[in-house]
Amino acid sequence: MVYSYQIVKFQTISFVQGTHWSQSVGEKGILYKSLKDPFSKIIVQSSNGSKKLYHVPKDRTVVVTNDTVHFLGELA
Repeated sequence: MVYSYQIVKFQTISFVQGTHWSQSVGEKGILYKSLKDPFSKIIVQSSNGSKKLYHVPKDRTVVVTNDTVHFLGELA
């Protein structure tokens, strides 16, 4: 399975299945780690209002810095 690197500008971000994420604060921003096998889900709403659902593989980290989300995942 191939996962592409995503950099997403957003207005709102929703972590679906909230119990499947751990949260911590690092030097680069807020870190969310995917805990669900085979993947956790994330919904990102961009500045133009469009919403996209992504699958994020287990043990991958989502980094939220200001209004940008950096993560490895694939569009659902």
